[in-house]
Amino acid sequence: MRKYATLLLLVLLSARCSEDEERDQKSEVRSRKSEVRSRKTEIRRPKSEVGSQKWEVKRSQTSDLRPQTSNFRSRTSGLRPQTSDLRPQIIDTTLIRKLIRLRSANLEIDFREPVNHAYLFSQVENSEFSSMILLSHERSIRINFDNDILDNTDRYYTNGIRFDFISPYLKQSPLSWLMVPYWGNGVNYYGVSIGQNMYTPFSTKVGGIHPGDRPYAAYLFIGGFKISNDPGKKFRQTSEIDLGVIGPSSFGDFVQKSFHNSVPTNNEPLGWENQIQDDLVLNYNLAYEKGIFSNRRIDLNLNAVGALGTLYTNMGGGFQFRAGLMNQYFGSYGYSRMKVNNAKGYSKFQAFVFVTSLGKLVGYDATLEGGMFNKSSIYILKSSELSRFTYQGTFGITLSFAGIQLDVEQFLLSPEFHGCAWHKWVHIGVTFGM
Repeated sequence: MRKYATLLLLVLLSARCSEDEERDQKSEVRSRKSEVRSRKTEIRRPKSEVGSQKWEVKRSQTSDLRPQTSNFRSRTSGLRPQTSDLRPQIIDTTLIRKLIRLRSANLEIDFREPVNHAYLFSQVENSEFSSMILLSHERSIRINFDNDILDNTDRYYTNGIRFDFISPYLKQSPLSWLMVPYWGNGVNYYGVSIGQNMYTPFSTKVGGIHPGDRPYAAYLFIGGFKISNDPGKKFRQTSEIDLGVIGPSSFGDFVQKSFHNSVPTNNEPLGWENQIQDDLVLNYNLAYEKGIFSNRRIDLNLNAVGALGTLYTNMGGGFQFRAGLMNQYFGSYGYSRMKVNNAKGYSKFQAFVFVTSLGKLVGYDATLEGGMFNKSSIYILKSSELSRFTYQGTFGITLSFAGIQLDVEQFLLSPEFHGCAWHKWVHIGVTFGM
């Protein structure tokens, strides 16, 4: 019996253990399920929260995209064919075409002239532009000599010498920027000059001061000039600026005394110690010439002149008449080498006579009144003693062959001050084309 009771007890104990084990397994399963549920709840979010997050993402994405869009617009805006952006390209293309056209025609324009800038940088494609100024490649040297010895006098304007040099390279001179521009169609000539003029009283054989007579005076200058020739309009414009000194520093007394001492029959001039004292010479001169009538043998031109500065201030007008075998007056500067004449169809030989007439209104004359700034001159004329109107007439002859030209001209000048006599002198000019 005890054996059966022990066996029954063992069976009951094993069943109880199995139940406990099963309960533990179920509780473990439950705990694992609860962990899985908690994890799922952590993963899951409410739809409202998800929507708000999506809105935040979209808003952040669009905010990030906005600067990219603006940058894209800024980059693409430069690619748009705007009219203002295309204008420089059109002008550049037109400019290149015009430069090529001028180069192919072997023409060089003067870039100093505003009218040429207007032509080059305009959008007009017409090759035959109405206004364009070329630069002349002609070079020349001219020697001008004035003296009254050939008229058997030695008084007033007694001697003058001037050298002119014309070259296209003188366009680079700083003085060329001060020349008056020409607003037409023509050819420009640039040049420099150096000269000296001398003046004495009626007689140089008596020393001291001569009241009521012209004072001793001389000036020395260097200048730059530009000549604009317009054959189509028969017009010529000349502008010139001179810079120098009037007074003993111009060496007028030295030159005249040296010349008189070299000629045995001449006496040394007396009175140069009373000449007008040193002062500044700064003058601007303008001249305009207009053709009125011309044919193969005669022509008539009107002219107007003006001067403003510390040496002369005046203005006037007159005419020039020519007759003989000659080339067109406004076709060139009056002389050219044989090669240039042949290219233009001009005659290589010229021989003609000419007459000029010029009236002037005089405002100021430093050779009579003294310098504008230095008032230490011993003797000068008062402003009231000057003649406010003067007349100058000339008669001359010109011979030219193959770029060499000779001019001989007789001058006649009316009295320049009260008590002054008429005065005359001879001008000789020689030009060499290079």
